[in-house]
Amino acid sequence: MKLFYAFVIGMSLTIAFPLYAQKDGKSSRQTSIAQQAPAVEISATDSAIRVKNAPPGSVLEIYSVVGIKVKEIKMTQPSGEYYVNLERGYYIIRIGGTVRKVAIR
Repeated sequence: MKLFYAFVIGMSLTIAFPLYAQKDGKSSRQTSIAQQAPAVEISATDSAIRVKNAPPGSVLEIYSVVGIKVKEIKMTQPSGEYYVNLERGYYIIRIGGTVRKVAIR
């Protein structure tokens, strides 16, 4: 009977306070945060769109405010300045999962 109670207490402690194996003393959450890529920066000046930290092989998509795709540019570099011949107004720029609203003046 004592053996049964010891077993039950041991199992409940194991379930209540589980132990996790960690490599090099770092948790997986810390390493995943460190491996995230820097955020994509998008800005517009006059008729140029500046992009910084875009993923390799990205596509720069330009939409009007109503959602119509106006232009698509295949990016050859992660950072650069792309000249677009667009009318003045507001546009939505999409690169991968990053979306920004910019004004072309």
